[in-house]
Amino acid sequence: MKKITVTILAFLYLFVAGGVMVNLHYCMGNLSSVEYGVGDTETCGTCGMKEKKGCCHTEYKFLKLKDEHQLAKLLVEFGQSPQVIQHHSGTEIQVPLDKNSLLELRYHSPPDRRENQVYLQNCVFRI
Repeated sequence: MKKITVTILAFLYLFVAGGVMVNLHYCMGNLSSVEYGVGDTETCGTCGMKEKKGCCHTEYKFLKLKDEHQLAKLLVEFGQSPQVIQHHSGTEIQVPLDKNSLLELRYHSPPDRRENQVYLQNCVFRI
């Protein structure tokens, strides 16, 4: 199903991107027929007169999809210089951190790896 949909969309895109010639035939000032492709007829299908006599005329229009792709342009203006924002704080509070207090905050934390021996960390048990 996906292949059929992709094929139909590809043919539709090629049809529209390639362009279509449309012939609009006016007879006595009214639109009498619309044809696709190049149709060169010297006589009118409605009244039977030749187009050179002035009562009938045919307009040829070429319909094509405009697929002009343009690059996105980045616009950067360097007109104004950046301002420096100064941060003023009245007081700064510094709390000393204790290693033991941080370990006590964790509930059922895993054992400290530094206290274990190397063979326990690497799970190497020699028999």
